[in-house]
Amino acid sequence: MRFLIIILLLFISSFGLAQSKSNVDTTIVRDVDVVPQFRGGQAAWQSFLQKTIDIRNAIEDMDSTQYVDFGLRQTAILEFTVCEDGEVCEIDILNESKISPAFAEEAIRVMKRSPKWKPAMKNNKAVRTRFRQPITAILDQF
Repeated sequence: MRFLIIILLLFISSFGLAQSKSNVDTTIVRDVDVVPQFRGGQAAWQSFLQKTIDIRNAIEDMDSTQYVDFGLRQTAILEFTVCEDGEVCEIDILNESKISPAFAEEAIRVMKRSPKWKPAMKNNKAVRTRFRQPITAILDQF
């Protein structure tokens, strides 16, 4: 009997956890009053990129064909979600076919390491939204 009660309590508690997780609002708000922003603005974004991006692998992986196909200067156009708490997730590259695979991989890696952003605002409330941000690199031998 005691075993049955324990099983029943475990079932009820796990059901409660599942319900609380499903109450998280995952709605993407497209029309916002204030767009998300990297904390510290554009200068801080540039500093973060300079400290974090490592294009050496992208340079080493490019052969002469890729230099012709993608060029030395490549721009990854990233689109990602900025959550209400400023967390960055759901990262996509919109122009993946126009940049080298190694640079695409590095751009995703860098975005995953991004600190929290200032979230978008709608009616003075932080909301989830999608945001586009380019990352440009010159893939030339140093």
